[in-house]
Amino acid sequence: MDTPITQDTAVEATAEAIRTAIREGRFVPGQRLVVGDITRSFGVSAGPAREAISRLTGEGLLEVITHRGAIVRSFSPVQIREIFQVREVVEGLAARLAAATVAQSTEAADRVRASLAELRAVLANNGIGFLEHNHAFHEMIYDLARNTRVREIAASLILPVYRMRYHHLMSSDYAAISGAEHGRIAQALLTGDGEAAEREMRAHIGHSAEAMVAAMETRGHNVATSRR
Repeated sequence: MDTPITQDTAVEATAEAIRTAIREGRFVPGQRLVVGDITRSFGVSAGPAREAISRLTGEGLLEVITHRGAIVRSFSPVQIREIFQVREVVEGLAARLAAATVAQSTEAADRVRASLAELRAVLANNGIGFLEHNHAFHEMIYDLARNTRVREIAASLILPVYRMRYHHLMSSDYAAISGAEHGRIAQALLTGDGEAAEREMRAHIGHSAEAMVAAMETRGHNVATSRR
């Protein structure tokens, strides 16, 4: 039997659709989100669209600007650094907890090995598909951490700064560097070494912060140059 569609499920489905659009770069920082556009894009009524916008504003993904309405929130390099500082702690903990799960579960270990195999295939294909792998890799670690609060906090930190357009501005060897870091995290998980998993994850998040900030600053420089 199909699950009936309620107001709450419609709101959550709409909110998740907007999150995905932002993560995939279809909604970009500074873009205005109009209720009418949301209803047409996702096939929902105005009520769930308004509530979804309100929910995402509460999460910090959107912000309401006087006389403009809701827009996709933008972040400065300083704000990005601050967010990633917290991510280091939260995702480091997630990796430590995940290592404990992998040490006790053959199924969990198999998931990590499958992720490693996927990573090798992506890197062998010149990094095509790395962003999708990256998302799945971190989601796997949240699953294996088996801590609802860690997942919730991590999600609130990741979505506001996950912008494909920033990733595309990063250096061409980003996938290879980040992929190697994923490999070290995975190996630590497979050995059940929580301390090493946390250390490697924190280093990975720190390096990702530097890459994203560098991409943002490069973009700002190019914009400034074009206006001269």
